[in-house]
Amino acid sequence: MRRIGTIAISACCLLRSGAYAADTDIWFQRHPQPPVWELTPEEFGFLNPPGTHLDYTTPGCGDYLEKAFTVYLGRYPAYAGDNADRDALFQRWQNYAEISEVSRLPFCLTAPYAYQLKTLADAPESAITISYCGRYSGEDSTADDSRARALIDEVERIARRGSVSAFSSYLELDGDTEVVRLNPDILYFLKQSLMNASPILRPDYLFDNERVWADDAWNRPDLEQQLSPKRKAFVDDAAARNDLGSVLATTGPCGDTAWREAD
Repeated sequence: MRRIGTIAISACCLLRSGAYAADTDIWFQRHPQPPVWELTPEEFGFLNPPGTHLDYTTPGCGDYLEKAFTVYLGRYPAYAGDNADRDALFQRWQNYAEISEVSRLPFCLTAPYAYQLKTLADAPESAITISYCGRYSGEDSTADDSRARALIDEVERIARRGSVSAFSSYLELDGDTEVVRLNPDILYFLKQSLMNASPILRPDYLFDNERVWADDAWNRPDLEQQLSPKRKAFVDDAAARNDLGSVLATTGPCGDTAWREAD
């Protein structure tokens, strides 16, 4: 994939920022997953065995989530308590992982689906007829339509929860295929939210005008001009809260995309 691979390089350093995070479990607020700089040498080696790398093309990034959960149980054995149902414990933890400040967790829950959409759309036999701009245009009429919708929906679902890593994967859906052309207000929201992240930790690589993203729609100098002053104020307020849902709920229908290619 043209760009998702580069995200994998930077994912270990990116944290979620902002106040918006849906349904945060109080246990995990008090007992967060340890970030990379707080891992013991043993924990780090367990998560990152020598000679291996994060396989961002595989759901869950292979066994990374399971390993991260094992590290969590080792850190906080009280989390399990008397509950011997590891699957139930893992599902509760994964719900937290979607909005964790340890970015590899939400990254591994979103980026592989963006990659799968790219692979599906680029296949010579692809039969995708729908398109997506923050809402769908067209009706599912093929199996590929249903598969594409399921992949987009999963990335969108997690991005709605406010994770910056998920925002990055959601933004990366845009432009890699003809299937996804996000509306300008959504692109603007994502860019503002990502740039609102900590100056040290925000994903500046997405906005580097000398790299592969230079010509992408979110880096166009006239992006902001596509929004009315009223809409821009609304989106700025939503971006301050990482509240993607409010922007998606009020975005317009898919429209003219000529501005993306204009000189």
